[in-house]
Amino acid sequence: MSLDVKGSVANIADFIHRANVSADARACAATAFKDTIGVMLAGASEPAARIAQAMAAEDGIGQCRVLGTSLHTSPELAALANGVAAHSLDYDDMCFVSLAHPSCALVPSILAVGELVHARAAALLDAYVIGFELECRLGNVMNPRHYDKRGWHCTSSIGTVGAAAAAARVLGLDAHATQHALGIAASSACGLKENIGSMVKPLHAGLAARNGVMAARLAQRGFTASPHAIDGPQGYLAVMDSEHDSLDAAVADLGIRWEILDTGVTVKLYPSCAATHPPLDALFALKHRERITADKVQAIDVEVDSMTPRLLIHPDPATGLEAKFSMPFCAAAAIVYERIGIDSFDSDHIRNPTVQGLMKHVTLRANEEFDQGAPLARARVGVYLRDGRVVSQAVDGARGYPGRLTDEELATKFAGCATRTLSDPAANSAWAALSACLAEGGDKINDVRELTALLSTL
Repeated sequence: MSLDVKGSVANIADFIHRANVSADARACAATAFKDTIGVMLAGASEPAARIAQAMAAEDGIGQCRVLGTSLHTSPELAALANGVAAHSLDYDDMCFVSLAHPSCALVPSILAVGELVHARAAALLDAYVIGFELECRLGNVMNPRHYDKRGWHCTSSIGTVGAAAAAARVLGLDAHATQHALGIAASSACGLKENIGSMVKPLHAGLAARNGVMAARLAQRGFTASPHAIDGPQGYLAVMDSEHDSLDAAVADLGIRWEILDTGVTVKLYPSCAATHPPLDALFALKHRERITADKVQAIDVEVDSMTPRLLIHPDPATGLEAKFSMPFCAAAAIVYERIGIDSFDSDHIRNPTVQGLMKHVTLRANEEFDQGAPLARARVGVYLRDGRVVSQAVDGARGYPGRLTDEELATKFAGCATRTLSDPAANSAWAALSACLAEGGDKINDVRELTALLSTL
């Protein structure tokens, strides 16, 4: 599509309303949907999710489902509860352009309004691509300063606007109403990185999904916002300390070049902060190649980019949420345990004396050379062995990154996640239904409620 000269935000609204999404982009969105619904089902039993579900049950009236439960509630509270569940385990996907976890807010917001209007699966996939695209363009303008220097958690601060765009697309808002939805969302964006390692981090995803749905539904009813809410002198970009003050360059090729195809969605194969993934891949490679066991290890040295130490802020974690942001724990756990899975972050695994002893000998340090290229991608791990040898492994990226995910890995991850909430037969049925209805661009299902019914418990 070609954009006119009405202004960047107006052009963004036109794009959200009118853009034609390609089959390849829909296929990327389908992968993200399947992965996110899996982690949503896994996270539905987590304490943070249970609290959000209880509030949704008490306060909400409506027919939108909270996945992994029997609850029905309002669209906003369904988006909130499902968003918290999706991010509760930090197992949901990442985008290294927006520096956000995109799907934990996009998918819950899309499902909520999709159920409201009985949307086709194809419409949901289109909305995902649109929301993802806007988040990437905002990320290109706002980062790294917004995220790395000022402490905003992009999953919520950028994700809220992306969720509003996606919800507006599903609701079929025209460009005028869509621009107001973006302005409303800009005033409800939030998320502080200081809350990393607490229940508030998954709440960020829920708030982004809820506020995105609310913004789109208010705009649908005629609620208005300033046309300069995003790029005005006291608007979203300025207040959130954007790296750049203009959207013009970032949106010039909207609808022509697609970030979801160029950079893709990063699926997590470990339920921990994405910054731990390259070092974990390196450690497992070393462990298996050199047959390393904990009793042979004297020390572990982890070199990473400059951003990583500002994320992995818990050297001595006391909880599972903190351990997901602890390189000492993750490194020690990789040596002691055969795999890093959801149960690796329970209290027994954290308190394991062998893990605790090894954690004291893990060093995390920044190497500025690794700042070239994508963030959170490059790492080098050195393992100092008691026999005097030093073995090392360098990596650039991790399994699950775009182009490095197999269908088998995705299916295995989904099964491990879904069976935390659903029975084995129900989880198998859910995977088969998801795969079928999202195949070929989502043209095989006419009402998303046929799908969400399979993802609920009786």
